[in-house]
Amino acid sequence: MAGPPTAHQPLMEMLRGAWLCGACLLLLARPTQPCPVGCDCFIHEVFCSEEELAAIPPDIPPHATDIIFVETSFTTVGARAFSGSPNLTKVVFLNTQVCHFGPDAFGGLPRLQDLEITGGAFSNLSSNIFSNLASLVKFTLNFNKLEALPEGLFGHMDALESLQLQGNQLQTLPRHLFQPLRHLKTLNLAQNLLAQLPEELFHPLGSLETLRLSNNVLASLPKGVFGKLSSLQELFLDGNSISELPPEVFAQLPHLEKLWLQRNAIRQLPPAIFSSLGNLTFLNLQGNALKMLPTGLFAHSPGLISLSLSHNQLEMVPEGAFANLSSLGSLTLSHNALTHLPTGVFRGLDGLVKLYLGYNNLTALHPALFQNLSKLELLSLSRNLLTTLPEGIFNTNYNLFNLALHGNPWQCDCHLAYLFNWLHQFSDRLFNIQTYCAGPAYLKGQVVPALVEEQLVCPVTRDHLGFQAPGPEDREPGDDWDLAAADRAARSRCTYSNPEGTVVLACDEAKCRWLNVQLSSRQASGSPGLMVNACQEWDLKSSCGSVRVTVSIEARAGEP
Repeated sequence: MAGPPTAHQPLMEMLRGAWLCGACLLLLARPTQPCPVGCDCFIHEVFCSEEELAAIPPDIPPHATDIIFVETSFTTVGARAFSGSPNLTKVVFLNTQVCHFGPDAFGGLPRLQDLEITGGAFSNLSSNIFSNLASLVKFTLNFNKLEALPEGLFGHMDALESLQLQGNQLQTLPRHLFQPLRHLKTLNLAQNLLAQLPEELFHPLGSLETLRLSNNVLASLPKGVFGKLSSLQELFLDGNSISELPPEVFAQLPHLEKLWLQRNAIRQLPPAIFSSLGNLTFLNLQGNALKMLPTGLFAHSPGLISLSLSHNQLEMVPEGAFANLSSLGSLTLSHNALTHLPTGVFRGLDGLVKLYLGYNNLTALHPALFQNLSKLELLSLSRNLLTTLPEGIFNTNYNLFNLALHGNPWQCDCHLAYLFNWLHQFSDRLFNIQTYCAGPAYLKGQVVPALVEEQLVCPVTRDHLGFQAPGPEDREPGDDWDLAAADRAARSRCTYSNPEGTVVLACDEAKCRWLNVQLSSRQASGSPGLMVNACQEWDLKSSCGSVRVTVSIEARAGEP
């Protein structure tokens, strides 16, 4: 009878499918020699998937090097169960019912290099099960129900290079568990229940290159836990509950290239935490609780290519936060609380190709913010509070073709003229442009690239005496660069409007270019609206003076 569904079933189905697919491809190569009942035999492989198979078959062909059991129902692997097949180099149990192993269960296999037991029902192992496996190179015990491991389990595996223990229920590990594994290169402890690590646990693993500790429940790390891993290149610490890191925890990892720290609870980073990681190329800090970054945090990792700081609580980024990162190709700062970016915060990022600034609280950008990012291809500014962009902001971004602007309250007036013209100038190479007007009211919901420039007029500010344009006293300190486009427009354009804002007329020095009249059946005062065969006049005012506009509507003969 099938057991209840588990979280690992999709993976089991995928693995089973892979084995079955491989078996089907080998059917053409099926030899003529006898094959054990319940199994399929190929040139060097034996594939057993019959539930009726009662035990390890005694008549495995002598030429076989690989034997794979998939979803078989026998529960015991006895002592030296494969001793009659000394040529086996690979033994796999995938999603079987095996729950008991006899002493020296895999004895008599002097050439065995790859042993995998995945998706089993056993929760413990004794140290004498895997004796005499001196030739074993890869050992996989993934997605079983292991709760603990005896200290001597790997005592006779001197040649082991890959150890996979992912997806079990391990809560702690003996401090000398890995003592014999001096040639181990890959260790996978992801998806367990590890809450703490003995400080000397990994000290024997001087050859280790990849260590996976993802998705455990680690809240802290001993300061010297990685102190002897001088060959380590990849370290996965993501998906834990780490709230702080000892300043020297990565100090002895000179060859580390990739570091995963995302989805923890890190609140702050020691200023020198990455100072020894001169070969670091990939760093992921996404999904923590960082509110600030120390200046020079990444200064000693000049080879950094990818850096993610998204889904934190950053309210500001210091001017020199990314100094010395000339090789950085991807920088992610999305999903934070940024309200302002210093003018030179991206200065020196000559190799930057992708920059993600979406889902923040940015209200304005300095015109020199992206200056000299000549390799920039993708820029996300979506879901901020931007109403306009300053003139010239993209003038040095010669390769920018993917620009995300959606979700901002764009004000489609004269201040947006630069962005409007830039979008039109490079429309043949741009995509992902979803830019809609949030104002003024008569353009709300319009697609910015679909407008005509004559529609981008600036409304006037009205006081108790009538209408006037914004004066110097209305500007905030430091806003000169932000209003440069408005000042230039004000010298050549005037926008006339009635008090209700239902009639807007845009003029420049030579002519009036655009008129907007909002007609309704009844006006706001309750008087009848403009009817057919009628005309109406409006006195419109602006800082340039006043103008009278007359609109006539006539019905031609034969029209309703």
